[in-house]
Amino acid sequence: MITESFLNSCFSLVLCNSKVRKTKDFYRDILEIIESYEKKETLEIPLVVKNKVDCLKKICSMSINGKTVDNILDSISFSEKFKQYQDFLSLKSNEELKDNIVEDIIKQIRLRKKINSLFINYDDLSNVLETIRDGSFDSIDDIVEDYEVTIKKLYSNMMENNRAITIEASASLDLAKDNYDHVVEMIKKKYERKNTTPSGIPIFDNDVFMGGFEPSRLYIFGGGSGAGKSTLLSNFIIKSISSQRNILDAKLEPNTINKVYIYITMENTIEEALLRIYQPLFDRTTIQVLRDISQDVDIKQKMNDELSKNNATIIMKYFPAMSISPTDIMSVIDDAITTYGKDAIAGVYIDYLDLLRSDTRYDLYRLELGHITLSLKTLAVQYNVPVITVSQLGRSVYYVQSSKDLSVGMMGESIKKVEHADFIALIAKDNVDDSVVYCSVGKNRSGKSGINITFKVDFEKFNFLTASLVSNKDKKDDMTIDDKVIHFGGFDTNL
Repeated sequence: MITESFLNSCFSLVLCNSKVRKTKDFYRDILEIIESYEKKETLEIPLVVKNKVDCLKKICSMSINGKTVDNILDSISFSEKFKQYQDFLSLKSNEELKDNIVEDIIKQIRLRKKINSLFINYDDLSNVLETIRDGSFDSIDDIVEDYEVTIKKLYSNMMENNRAITIEASASLDLAKDNYDHVVEMIKKKYERKNTTPSGIPIFDNDVFMGGFEPSRLYIFGGGSGAGKSTLLSNFIIKSISSQRNILDAKLEPNTINKVYIYITMENTIEEALLRIYQPLFDRTTIQVLRDISQDVDIKQKMNDELSKNNATIIMKYFPAMSISPTDIMSVIDDAITTYGKDAIAGVYIDYLDLLRSDTRYDLYRLELGHITLSLKTLAVQYNVPVITVSQLGRSVYYVQSSKDLSVGMMGESIKKVEHADFIALIAKDNVDDSVVYCSVGKNRSGKSGINITFKVDFEKFNFLTASLVSNKDKKDDMTIDDKVIHFGGFDTNL
């Protein structure tokens, strides 16, 4: 894995003059690769190569500690061990490498580091495969479980490695010396309104968000049982598809699906999920849908006719509760990308967070929830898409009398859900009027928080009808509503 050519390239990177900023991460990556190389006891390293490797290690270690190239070369010039490399090091320090060559060397370092991280549990995989080959496992159940855990670990390692590479470019920036282009591009991808996925609910898109759900962010909506969590999630999808912005975008590429909404549910079975999409889309009650079916209405054709107007589709997946993990969700996304392309994924909607299984086992449930939330955030960054999910609140939510009674402290089992999420909103149904749902924005890394909203909802049609901003001026009057009332619903959204 470490060749003479690769070593020479590393020396060029750490010693040469270049406009590309060399962060400490580069030196750490080289040391990590060398450490992995040295652990392979079956390899006999020639003394000449070993001394060269040791020289590179020393230079990287001193660079991490803030030593300049001149100081490093002066220091090691007194070493008899590295004396044979003096001319070589002097030559490398005077090299003027083009930026594209430096970038290529960095790519080679990353590839080798990726190999290390991808196969960090290679021994586990080897043991599982050996057990399968010789049949020494106790039961089929055991070997299937061991194999799944091992493979998911490999997948998780890949996801984490890619996430680290994705954010590395913006992790360090010298405002006086560095080029801003790569950071500006990342800002455009994340924050430009055209790159967001509209929620389809104007108060959210215009007053809470900056146009909609942003790529690489994790959004969590918490609520009690029956508060409308699943309904809100499905409404986000259909109202997003029907938003004016998506209608305009659809005209750019006719007859091509360029918006794919991935809807994963562990709460509602696939037929229930379909109803929750179909009913608000066509303003139908369950009885009316059954009547349509009995009258041979082509549900599929009707759905596709509406979705195709905006070049969109919805991929719906049902899994039993606690049967899948964030790694399994990655497989669903990968399948969608294979079919429609990465740029087509508008968002991933998960119903709901607490019914996912952790890839890593913990003794405490709250730690598992924290790991699941962090994995969903990592997934959002990895695929550069918004991830929107819902979560169960503690029992105190059932005593809520207005949106002002809602707080992030109600998130229940794991405060890590709050820490890892980019956005937290709480919802609760009114204790008297089932058509009223309160909402409060408790955390928002890219927009306003502390915003209170009252929804009017038709649960017979699983449809959020209107949203009203609640005034914070008069704390004594919980029902004081601003004049701004937004009506929305179905495919004729009024913006």
